[in-house]
Amino acid sequence: MRALAIAVLVLTACVRPPQPIADVSPTPEPGYLDVTALLDLSGDRAPRGEAQRNALALWNDLAQARGRGPVRIRVNVVDVGGSDARMLIELRRAAVEGRADAVIVGAPVSFGTPAFSDAVQAAELPILMTMPLDEPATERGGRWVFAIAPTPEQIARRVVVITPSPLDTLVITAEGRPADAEVGAILREWRRTARTYPQEIRVDRRDEVIQAAVRLASAARRVHLAGPPRYWSTLGAALKQGGRGATYVLSYLTDHSDLGEFRDGLDAVWPAPLHLTLAAIPPNSTASARRQFVQSYADRHGPPTAHAVAAYDALSALALAAERSGADDRERLREQLELTTFAGIATTYAFSVSRHAGHSGEDLALYRWSGSAPVLDTRR
Repeated sequence: MRALAIAVLVLTACVRPPQPIADVSPTPEPGYLDVTALLDLSGDRAPRGEAQRNALALWNDLAQARGRGPVRIRVNVVDVGGSDARMLIELRRAAVEGRADAVIVGAPVSFGTPAFSDAVQAAELPILMTMPLDEPATERGGRWVFAIAPTPEQIARRVVVITPSPLDTLVITAEGRPADAEVGAILREWRRTARTYPQEIRVDRRDEVIQAAVRLASAARRVHLAGPPRYWSTLGAALKQGGRGATYVLSYLTDHSDLGEFRDGLDAVWPAPLHLTLAAIPPNSTASARRQFVQSYADRHGPPTAHAVAAYDALSALALAAERSGADDRERLREQLELTTFAGIATTYAFSVSRHAGHSGEDLALYRWSGSAPVLDTRR
């Protein structure tokens, strides 16, 4: 009889319907806006991620010094290690498991990747991009995405004007690398303004190709290089021997730590926000926040970069929107971001329903390296 009872218990356990899994996600805390920052903190893109992490920490410290506002921001930084796949995984995790109110993506990504559009649509939370991105509002899932950095077209307009003619211009891209959005925009801008394209050469690591690029560069007045300068260390060394006459226009993605061969010996400039040095900021009360950021960041980490400024401005945009929307409501936060206009460190941003690339397109300058720091290039 006892054996029969045990058998009944075992059978009952086997056919019991599955029990619901307990929700272990953190419960939103009133008054806090939880932001996840997806950054490259390892791999060859780590300098950009570290600059952004430093800027986010500085924003929090300065906010605490000013006193608590109606909504406090709590940032969780996640390393995506230069991996697009990991970035998409962490985006989903932040939206579902982490219950983030918003995400800052500090790694290059494009709506040209279908998986990104799918991930954005599934996440359904505001996503602020700190790397150059085309206008998101018209893209699939773009209603949730806000671009803090200037668009590739805005960058192109700034760098093209320094060259009188496309016939004096050479564009160098890397063989085997994906199409560069910034270079594509530069070529389109030349087509729009001069109705012709400059010469373009794709370079790999073969000596004969590098030497061909050096010969072409030596005859040009402006040479645009696609991507960060660390891609071009071998070419840069060769250019020092035979291509010193040209001005080398580096990418907006340039970080001070990876200038390499373009730090000294070559005339190299790159586009960046105007307000990166105290010398570029007027000493008046309206610019006090900019001066405070530049001074505080420089005291801690050295001269700020475009990427640091974008991360800092991204948190400022979220804080302003959250003051009106409150925390814990993603849809209301998105709607308030679309109504946000504010003077950030980089520029004055203006977002709307049809405009999610908020950078004004103004306040972009050319910088060059001098001694131990970047300085405004005022020669042209």
